[in-house]
Amino acid sequence: MDKNKGTKHLRALLESYASLNHPPTCIEYLDDPPTPLEFHQIISRNRPVIIRNAMNDWPSFTTNKWTPAYLASKMGDMEVMVAETPRGNADSIVTHEGTEYFVKPNTAYYPFDSFLTALKSSTTDPSPSTILYAQSQDSNLTSEYLPLSQDIPSTIPWASISLSQPLPDAANIWIGNHHSVSSLHKDPYQNLYGVLLGTKVFYLVSPIGVAGVKEKKVRSATYVKHGEGFDIVPDPVSTSSPGEESEGEEEGMITWPSVSLDEYFSLPEAERSIPVEDISEEDPWKWTKLSTPIKVEVQAGEMLYLPALWYHQVAQRVDEDEGVCVAVNYWYDMDFSGPFVSMVNFVRDMTEVVMDS
Repeated sequence: MDKNKGTKHLRALLESYASLNHPPTCIEYLDDPPTPLEFHQIISRNRPVIIRNAMNDWPSFTTNKWTPAYLASKMGDMEVMVAETPRGNADSIVTHEGTEYFVKPNTAYYPFDSFLTALKSSTTDPSPSTILYAQSQDSNLTSEYLPLSQDIPSTIPWASISLSQPLPDAANIWIGNHHSVSSLHKDPYQNLYGVLLGTKVFYLVSPIGVAGVKEKKVRSATYVKHGEGFDIVPDPVSTSSPGEESEGEEEGMITWPSVSLDEYFSLPEAERSIPVEDISEEDPWKWTKLSTPIKVEVQAGEMLYLPALWYHQVAQRVDEDEGVCVAVNYWYDMDFSGPFVSMVNFVRDMTEVVMDS
């Protein structure tokens, strides 16, 4: 492919997207939950939305507010899975001894009350040796956190009607503090993310903006804890039998975004707000700027609709009185029919061709 022509057309796609979704770096707010029809229209636009007053009738936000004391009273010493990392960087690309790895967290089981005690004590520690985050993502509210499920609805009615799904694929609880972050990634789910304590900071990029997230293929590995420290241990890779074509050449590898959007958003506002048509070809942040990232804060009582396949990086701030951040999310399966998934895959493939040419 002619590199200059390919680059020109990819840039034209991103400029067109920015102009048709003006202003591209902003997000819509709704003061009340949408009707099923309104939510269907939101889904069809494939743009994130923040919904206020979406949890006004949830016991977890009102009568049985999910403070650490209340959570401990319900969960007691029941064991829960906890992610452990040295820098709060679970599921992210880390350079170790000159090699980049996609590193998963060490996982351990804690009595819930012990986990909460350790989590709260680390909130005031500027550099804890081990950072804890309850992020098991396996529909944990219907399993290990079942005692809490009575305080939230099993489904979001307007979403279930709109998506023709009586129940979500998963409902999860997330409990952590400001030390924990998630790297940029995407999920094949329509995500409704409600914050109950503290604040979640989301950095978002449309799936059209794959050029700006700079995906790369790296070896997968896992943090393994030893005493007060961690080792990074590459995941084992099986080998093919002699004479067979190796299907394992890519085994143990994972393709993951390499851009850190908190670094991007540390650039001066004036530099980030340049109109897309004025972004220089020589700008080192060119493709990220053209992908028009969005930064949004989701406060307690607000719910973020995050469309399927949108890239998102998440940080958090604790509730000042309670010292933790608590959120829940509902994952509804995305609809793979129609042109959207095929178009996103095509843009991703063509972006890789342009970048490699």
